Amino acid sequence: MNMNGLFAHSLADLIRGIRQNKKNEQAYIAKEISDIRLELRRNDPDLKAQAIAKLTYLQMMGYDMSWASFHVVEVMSSPKFLYKGIGYLGAVQSFSQETDVLMLTTNLIKKDLASSNASEIGIAINGLSHILTPDLARDLCADLVAMLNHSRPIVRKKVILVLYKVFLKYPEGLRLSFSRLKDRLDDPDPSVVSAAVNVICELARKNPKNYLSLAPQLFKLLTTSSNNWMLIKIIKLFAALTPFEPRLTKKLLPPITTLIQTTPAMSLLYECIHTVISGGMLATTGSGSNAESANNLAATCVTKLRTFMEDPDQNLKYIGLLALTKILPTHPHLVADHKDIILKCIDDPDISIRMRALDLIVGMANKKNLTEIVKRLISHLLPANDDEPTSMDDGSAVAALMDPVYRADIIRRIVLICSQNSYANVTNFEWYLAVLSDLTNVAGVNVGNLLMQQFMDVGVRVKSVRSYTVQVMMRLLADTRLTEPDNPENANSMVLLAAAWLTGEYCSLLESPENALELLSQKSTAKLDPAVQATYLQSMIKVFAYWMNSLQYAWNEESRLSLVETVDMLREGVNEMFSRSPDLEVQERSSNISVILGIISDHVPKTPLKIENSISFAPTMPKPPSILGSLYPLFFNQELNPVAPKAQKKVPVPEGLDLDAWIHEPIPEPEPESSEDDDFLNEKGSYGYGWSGEGAAAGKSKKKGKKSRDVEDPKESAEARAKRKEERRERQKHDPYYIGGGSTTPKSQKKSQDDDEDVDAIPIVQLSMDGFSKSIVLGKKSKKKSKRRERSRSPPPAPVEFATEEMPEDAMLSASDDESKKKVSTVPGEKARGILDHDTSALQLVDLSIPVGEDEHLPRAKPYMKPEELRQHEDELAQRRRIEEIQAKKDKKDKKESKKSESSKKDSAAGEEEAKTKTKKKKSSKEKTKEEPLIALETPVPVAVKSPTPERPKSVEAVVEEKPVKTKSKAKKEKESSSKGVEAKTKKSTTSKKAVKAPVIVPFPERSNIELVLDDNIAVTYDIALAPSSIESPTSAGSEPATDPAVSIQFRVHNRNLTESASSLRVVLADSFDVRLGGSHAGEDSIAISSLIEPQGRADVGVELLILGRIRYELRVMGTLFYTIHGHEESLEFSFGVPPSTFMLAMARLTGAEFSKVLTEQLAQFSATGSATVQLAQGTTGQDEPFWDAVEKITKEVTHTHVVEVVDGAASFFGQSWQGYQVAGLVKVRKGGEGAEGGACKTIEVEMKCTDQSFVEGLAREIGEVEVY
Repeated sequence: MNMNGLFAHSLADLIRGIRQNKKNEQAYIAKEISDIRLELRRNDPDLKAQAIAKLTYLQMMGYDMSWASFHVVEVMSSPKFLYKGIGYLGAVQSFSQETDVLMLTTNLIKKDLASSNASEIGIAINGLSHILTPDLARDLCADLVAMLNHSRPIVRKKVILVLYKVFLKYPEGLRLSFSRLKDRLDDPDPSVVSAAVNVICELARKNPKNYLSLAPQLFKLLTTSSNNWMLIKIIKLFAALTPFEPRLTKKLLPPITTLIQTTPAMSLLYECIHTVISGGMLATTGSGSNAESANNLAATCVTKLRTFMEDPDQNLKYIGLLALTKILPTHPHLVADHKDIILKCIDDPDISIRMRALDLIVGMANKKNLTEIVKRLISHLLPANDDEPTSMDDGSAVAALMDPVYRADIIRRIVLICSQNSYANVTNFEWYLAVLSDLTNVAGVNVGNLLMQQFMDVGVRVKSVRSYTVQVMMRLLADTRLTEPDNPENANSMVLLAAAWLTGEYCSLLESPENALELLSQKSTAKLDPAVQATYLQSMIKVFAYWMNSLQYAWNEESRLSLVETVDMLREGVNEMFSRSPDLEVQERSSNISVILGIISDHVPKTPLKIENSISFAPTMPKPPSILGSLYPLFFNQELNPVAPKAQKKVPVPEGLDLDAWIHEPIPEPEPESSEDDDFLNEKGSYGYGWSGEGAAAGKSKKKGKKSRDVEDPKESAEARAKRKEERRERQKHDPYYIGGGSTTPKSQKKSQDDDEDVDAIPIVQLSMDGFSKSIVLGKKSKKKSKRRERSRSPPPAPVEFATEEMPEDAMLSASDDESKKKVSTVPGEKARGILDHDTSALQLVDLSIPVGEDEHLPRAKPYMKPEELRQHEDELAQRRRIEEIQAKKDKKDKKESKKSESSKKDSAAGEEEAKTKTKKKKSSKEKTKEEPLIALETPVPVAVKSPTPERPKSVEAVVEEKPVKTKSKAKKEKESSSKGVEAKTKKSTTSKKAVKAPVIVPFPERSNIELVLDDNIAVTYDIALAPSSIESPTSAGSEPATDPAVSIQFRVHNRNLTESASSLRVVLADSFDVRLGGSHAGEDSIAISSLIEPQGRADVGVELLILGRIRYELRVMGTLFYTIHGHEESLEFSFGVPPSTFMLAMARLTGAEFSKVLTEQLAQFSATGSATVQLAQGTTGQDEPFWDAVEKITKEVTHTHVVEVVDGAASFFGQSWQGYQVAGLVKVRKGGEGAEGGACKTIEVEMKCTDQSFVEGLAREIGEVEVY
C-alpha cells in the first residue's frame, strides 16, 4: 500500500465509525461513500480492494453499490487471492442479471477456472453460481464440463454443483453434457458421487422420465453406499421414477425392506417408508407372494412409525402421524391396531399433532371403536375439572382447546365419523341422538345448522327411534339455555328448528300434546331466529290439529274447557309474539293461524255441556262439534318418508313429452321506439345486463336514418298503439309510486313525449342468483360454563328399522343404482414462485432420450485475453472503424468532385457562369445569416427529422456558425472576402427585410430504450419525448401556455420466456393531479398492448400524456402492466419520471452577440437561478477530453440546450422550453476539488438563469446526477 492509502479508513474503521455516530449515521455514511468514490478513482489496487470491501458492507446495510460495478470487476481481476475474494464477494452482493459489466467477466472467469490454485477455482465457481446469466452459462458451459475430469475431487464436486445453475440458464447444455455428468456417478470419490446424485435428483423433480436410464447405476449405489444423505436422495429419486416404470417396484422392495429393518437413522427410515407409500409398493393386488410381501412390509412400516409417535420429539411424532395417514387407505386394520397411541396424540399440547391425529381417527373409526372415539373427542369439549387429572397441564394447550375453530372442527369430525356411509358405524341410534343432544349444550360454538340437519335426518330415516327422537326434541324445546341464551351467538338455537319440526311431524308419538303446545307458544320464542319462529308456528297448528282431533273421541265438559283455554292461549300467543314480526313468512303464517283459531273459537260451545238422558236412562254427552276433525286431514293424510338420492333420475318421462319444446309459442316482441337513451345504449351494441341479440343488432342500424326508426309492428295499428300509450300515461298520472319528470315546462313535456317508450318492447333479463350461498359464521366461545345434566341411562337399543326411501311410480331399477361415485379430481392452481425458486419451464422441455448428433457440441471456448490486450484490441477496432469512415467520406467527396469536373469539361462556359452565380448566392446568404437578428428566439423552429449528431467543435467560430467542411483554398478565399466586406454586409443585413435563410437547427439525442421494469417473464423499456402535437405549437417566450403540453411515451414489452407466450397485455396508467391520458387514449381505463406475444417476441404501444401541473423534477408517472402467462394473470407495477429537459425545444444556435443582447434586454425576466456540480476524473485544462465530455453531456443529453461560446475552461449555453421558459447557463472548471492533488481532479460548476424557478431547479437536479469519468 502506498502513502496515499495509509490514512484511508479500513473496514474496521468504517464499522467503528458507524457505531460511534448512531445519532448522525446517515451523514457519516454519506461522507464515507464520498471518500470511497475518490479511493476507487486511484490506481492503487490495495486501496480499491479496501474500498470495495467497505462498499460491500454498506450494501448489506441497504445502500446501493451498483455504480461501482466496473471497479468490482477490477478487484476481481487482482492477482492477490485476498483481493480476488473481496471482488467476487462484491459481485455476489451487487450484481444482477441486468448488470452491464457482466459481459466483461467472461474471460476473467475463464482465467480463474484455469488457475492451478484450487482455492481460486473455488472462489470463481462460487461467485459464478450467483451472477450467472444465460450468456455466461452458454460461454462457460464447455469450460466447466471439461473440468469434470479435474484431478482434484473438491474441484469436480464444485463443478458438478454449479452445472445445475448453468443448466437452469442454458437448458440445451444439459443434453449436450449429460453423458459426462452420468459418468460422475461412478467417480472414485464419494463426495463427487453424492454431488452428482444431488444434482440429478434436483433435475428430476420436474421431469423424472428423462432419468429412467440412470436406474441401474442408482440401484447399485442404493445397495452399496453407506452415506445416509445420499441414500435419502436416491430413494427420493426412485419414488419419482416408479410411476413411470412399475417394474421398479418389485426390484426395489428387498433393499428398501432391509433398510427399514436395519437403519437406525430416523431420516432415512422415514424416506424409505415414504417411498414405499408413494411408490405404490403397499397397494399390491392379487394373491400369492406379492400380496403377502406387501402386507408384511406394511406391518413393518406401521410398527416403525409407532416408534416415531412414541418419541418425545414433536417433529418425529408429526411425520409419524402423517405417514400413517397415507397408509390408512390401503391398510386400515393395521392402523386401527395402534388406536391407543393415536388417541393419546389427541391430548398432545401441539395443535398440529392433534389435527393429524384427528385425521387418522376419522379414517379408522368402525362399529367397534366408534363409542370410545366419540367419548374421547367429547371430553375435549367438556369444561376442565380441577379434581380430575389431565394430560394437558400446559395453559396454552387448554387455551387451544377453548379455541372456537378447534371446537367446531371436533364437532364436525364427530358428526362425520358417525354419519359416513349412511350411518354404517352406528348400531345404537338412541346413543347417537343423546350425543347430538349433549353436543348442543357443550359445543361452545355455533354449530346449530349441522346438528339440526343430523336431528332431522335421523328422525326421518330411522323409524325405530322416532319415539325416542320426539322425547329428546321435547327436552330441547324446554331447555332454557336454547330458548333464553346468555350468549345468542353460540347458543345453537337453530337446533330448535329441528325440535319443532320433528315434534309437529310426529306428534302422534307425544305423551302430552298440551305440553308441546305450551312450549311452542312460550314468550321466549319471540327472540328466536325468524326461520325457527316460522317452524314453531307450522308445528303448533299441526300439534293442535292432532290434539283437537283426539278430543272428539272423548268429548265431555273437561275437553270443552281444555279446548277453549288452549285456543285462547294460542290466539293470545300468536297475536302477541308473531303478528307484528318484521319477517314476512312469520307474519303471514301467524295471520293464517290466528284466523283458523278464530273460526274454531266461534264453533266451540261457550256454555257448559248438558248431560242428556237416553232411552236406557244412561247419561250421555252431546255430539262433539264437527270442526274438531276438520284440520287433521290437512296435515296427516300421508306419511312423510325420505326420498331416495336417485329418485329424480328415475322419474319416467311420459311418452310424447318433449321437455325442450315450447308449451305455448312466445308472442314476438314489437320493436321498441327509438329514443336518445336507446341510441346511447345501442352504441355499445347491447341493451345492458349482458343481453344481446336481434334487438341489439338492430339497435346499431337505428341510428343510420329516420326511416329505420319508423319501423313498427305490422300487427298493431297506429290508433291502437296511440290509445295504449294514452292509457299508460293516464295510469302513471294517478299512480303515487310513479316518479315522473320534475319539470313542467313545454320543452320538458315535449321531450318526455318524444322519449316515451313502449314498455312492452323492453327486453326482460333473467338474473341468476346461483352464485350466492348462505355462509355459516362461527360465533365466539361462550363464557358461561355449561353443567352436565343428569339423565337416566338409556334402555338397551332396539333393532334398527330404517324408513323406506320413496321412488317414483313405474321407476325401473338399473345397474347404475350401485355405481360408485365418480372421483372429482381437482387440479390445484400453479403456486406462485418464491424468491428462491427458479424458472425450470425451459428445462422441462429438454428430452434426454434424443441422442446427441455429430454436429452438436458445446460452444467453443474462446482464448483468454488479458485486460490490457482486450483494451488494446478494442482501441484498434475503434481506430480502424474511424479510418474506414474517414476513407468512405473521402471517396464520396472525390467521386462527387470527379462528376463535377467531367460536367465542367463538357460545357466550360456555362459551367463557369453557373459556378460564379452559386458562389455569390452562398456568400450573400452567409452574410445575412451571420448578421440577421435571431428570428427563432420567440418561436423555436421544430425538428421533424432526426439528423446525425455533429462532431465536436474545435473553435468558437465552429460552435456558433456550424460551418461545413471545406478545402483549404475555399476556406481561405471565403475568409478574405468576408473580412473585406464585413461593414457593408452588416449595413445591408440591418436595413434589408427580405427573405432570410432558415437558421441551423441542432437536434437532440433521443431518450430511448430506458429500462422500466422486468420480472422473470416480461421486460419493459420506454422512449420519452415531447409529443409532435406540442412541438408544432410552442409557446412564445414570456407568454402563458394556451394548452397543456403533451409527452409521447413509447412502451416496448419484451417476452423473456423461452417457451410460453404472453397474452392479454394491457397497461393501466394512474391519473393524478399532474398527469392524464391524452390523444387517442383519452378517457380510457386501460391501454391494450397486444393480445399475444410469442416467446422472445416484442410488442410496442404509444401513449400520449398530458402534463397538467407545473414542471418539476419530482413529476412522475405511475401505472401497472397486466399480462397472462401459464394461465394466470400477473401484474407489474412501475413508475418513471418526466425530466424537465423533455420539454426543451430544438432551436437555432445563438451567436455571442445575440446571446449578450438577450441577457441584456431581458435581464429582469431571468430572475430564477439554479446551480449544480459535476466531478471530473482527470485533465488539467478546459479543452481536454473530460471537460468536453461533460459539456456535451450537460447540453445535448441532459438539458437539451446548445453551446453559444467556448473559452478555455468555460462554455455558455442557451435553450428554450415549450412553455416559453428561457434558460441561460455557464459551465466552468473549478480546479483543486475535494480529494484532488496537483489538479488531477476537477469539479465542473454549472450556473443557470431562467424565467421559471421550478423548471431551472429541475434542470439543476438532472445535471447533478451526471457522471463523467
